Amino acid sequence: MAARAKIRWRYWRSATIRFRQAGRRVSLEVLPHLVALRWERGSSMSVAEALPEAERSRALRALELTLVEVRGGQAARRLWQRLEELHSAGRLRFATPLLREPVSGLRQILTDEITVRWKQAGDMAARLEALRREFGLALVRRSTFVERQCVVRLEKAFGLATLEAAQAVDGKPEIDFAAANFISEAGR
Repeated sequence: MAARAKIRWRYWRSATIRFRQAGRRVSLEVLPHLVALRWERGSSMSVAEALPEAERSRALRALELTLVEVRGGQAARRLWQRLEELHSAGRLRFATPLLREPVSGLRQILTDEITVRWKQAGDMAARLEALRREFGLALVRRSTFVERQCVVRLEKAFGLATLEAAQAVDGKPEIDFAAANFISEAGR
């Protein structure tokens, strides 16, 4: 797989990350003590059993997500180390820190999906195969309205890897845009 643009951040530290998405500059604050995760199907561990560091957790069943909160500092570091173990063992589909837009305070969850649009129509099957080989991306759905657009899923999403992959795909000359997908809260 191709090298991705690395976003400099240590999982357990607060930071502001800056990146380009669909041609615009974006800044988001990383909240490492708040984590969104999605278990692999068939994984039957409870949050308390899998993540003893977690102070609180809340299931968002409609989104198949679990939000986990820890105090920060060493507890956040231990949580991220444990999440890496669970991800490597195939128990987690993805885990990502919650992000916050600095001006509005709107919290966002980075998903494992990227919306991709090519500059020109072409052989979609060949394009999707190239994305799979180069970046580990698999088709989720094709756009109903734009023939040259689709949503793909990063097979090995952890931390901010979806943003890194979106940036790498967006930098390809044949791509009109590639944007990581987020889930945003309805209000503050």
